[in-house]
Amino acid sequence: MANLVKKLGFWSIVLYGINSIIGTGIFLTPGGVIKVAGTYAPISYLIAAVFAIILATVFATAAKYVKKNGAGYAYVTEAFGEKAGLYVGITRALGAAIAWGIMATFVTKTVFDIFIKGMKDNPNKELYYFVGLLVLVGILLLINLFGNRIFEIINNISTIGKVGALILFIVAGLIIVMIMQNNFAEAAIPFNKAAGTGAYLPTSLMLFGYIEVIGKSPLAGVIMGTIFALYAFTGFESIASAAEEMEEPDKTLPKAIPITIGVVATVYVLVVLVGMMLGSQSIVNSKETVGLASAISQPMLKQLVVLGAVISMFGINVAASFGAPRAFTALADNGVLPQIITRKNKYGVPAIAFIITVVFALAFPLALHFDTTALIGLGVIIRFIQYTLVPLAVIKMALSKDAKWKHIVRSKLTEYVLPIIGFIL
Repeated sequence: MANLVKKLGFWSIVLYGINSIIGTGIFLTPGGVIKVAGTYAPISYLIAAVFAIILATVFATAAKYVKKNGAGYAYVTEAFGEKAGLYVGITRALGAAIAWGIMATFVTKTVFDIFIKGMKDNPNKELYYFVGLLVLVGILLLINLFGNRIFEIINNISTIGKVGALILFIVAGLIIVMIMQNNFAEAAIPFNKAAGTGAYLPTSLMLFGYIEVIGKSPLAGVIMGTIFALYAFTGFESIASAAEEMEEPDKTLPKAIPITIGVVATVYVLVVLVGMMLGSQSIVNSKETVGLASAISQPMLKQLVVLGAVISMFGINVAASFGAPRAFTALADNGVLPQIITRKNKYGVPAIAFIITVVFALAFPLALHFDTTALIGLGVIIRFIQYTLVPLAVIKMALSKDAKWKHIVRSKLTEYVLPIIGFIL
């Protein structure tokens, strides 16, 4: 059995991290960000990237102290005990399953909308989506059941494929802009939904939806745009969920996670800039499933971007199918759930935990009638508890004089300053 269980190496962890983050977000969020932030949209992505890097570094620092599966659950449990950890563990496990359900719904709906005309108006569309979800889950089950070797290959191929598609968009887009015209200024044209023109709709920043904090201004737009853009960066917190499946996680994760966010942030900002130069109005006013592709007029290139979006969405489902079940096994390892959930096949795959995750991943899209907006909201809210408690856990572990951590080299920046900033943010 030892020969069949393969640990993920450093670069596979980096690719897994990229695959965990780049998915639906960069293809779906640009229109919303441009609409509220206008020409300042790239700044919103940069700020969101800084926020993600800070929190990702905090999670990476926690990985130095705790090598177990579970990410936020394992860190909070180690720092504050079982009661505090239980809240994070349950929300983390449900959140991972819901997040997978969201991404599975997106890829299923996208494929149907691309290949079957009029699917959005089909009265039986929910049945089609459910069947599509079952097929997708079946494929992911086959990939996972044969262990980390097969997963690593599929994960690496899908990651390279999605990044390749985005790089193609950037390079081809820049060539088109240089040959034809730079339409970046379109992002400042007032939005008119009835006419289908314009891209910028100034929005006030409202506290609790009622108290105006900042009026209609570029600053309000950048802040609102950052909130939209943050969705594209979610997923970094799940990179360490399968720490036990990785080689020397206490050494590799603190290096791999910041590199991962850096690569993702660079690609995102370039994609948004190029998209805006190609045509902000087309992206904001798009009715197509992959809004980013609306900025491209060349049919072949447009289809390649759509194909890249499908590969990207499939890839992030591969990553989610690997990490999400480990959130349940982490709870079982600590006795919160029955031990049978930790049982693995000969390839080291927790098959029972996988099935449980699938049940939740399918249940929430069904319960919410495949409403992706409601699913995204639920997924973001359920992540919030670990975003606030993990920074505090890092500070607690850093202050500890426990003998098991005496060998860890501590830094004021990563152990104290960044966790405090992350908690405040």
